[in-house]
Amino acid sequence: MTNFEIMKPSTNLPLGILIQFVAYCNSIREPVVLIVEGKRDIEALEAIGITLINGKILARKGLSLSKLADQIYPVSIIILLLDFDKEGKHMRSDLKKELQKRKGHGLIDPYPRQLLYKFFRAARINEIEEVKQFSSIIPKIEDTFKNTNTYHSK
Repeated sequence: MTNFEIMKPSTNLPLGILIQFVAYCNSIREPVVLIVEGKRDIEALEAIGITLINGKILARKGLSLSKLADQIYPVSIIILLLDFDKEGKHMRSDLKKELQKRKGHGLIDPYPRQLLYKFFRAARINEIEEVKQFSSIIPKIEDTFKNTNTYHSK
C-alpha cells in the first residue's frame, strides 16, 4: 500500500502548500536553476506542474560537485531540492560548500525547499520523486488562476 492510498484527498493533506510551491517556482523571473538528485525527481516535478520560465532543472546523479557547479552558472537563484533523507541532506551540505567556494554564485533560495518540507512531513514522504503521486489531485496552476480571474475575454 502506498502513502497515497493511505491518505485520501479528503484528509487534511495541505495541498495548498504544494500548489504554493509550484506557483512560487513557476513565477521566478530571474535566471534560476533547480537541483535535484536524479531523472525521476525531474519527472515528478514536471508532473506536478513545474515549468520554469527562465531556468532549468538539473540532476545531480552522475556528476561530480565541481561539474554540477560548472553547469549552474550564470544564474541569479539556485534552489536545492535534494531528498529529505540522510543522503540528500549530506549532498545538499556538500553542494552548498562547493557553491560558496566560487565567486559570483547565485543566491540559494531556501523558501521552495521549506514549503516542500512542510508538505512532505504532512504526506509522510522523504523523496522528491514521491511527489509525483499527487499530480492527479492537485489542480493545474493555470486552471486555478483561470477560475479565480473575474475578467474573461470573449
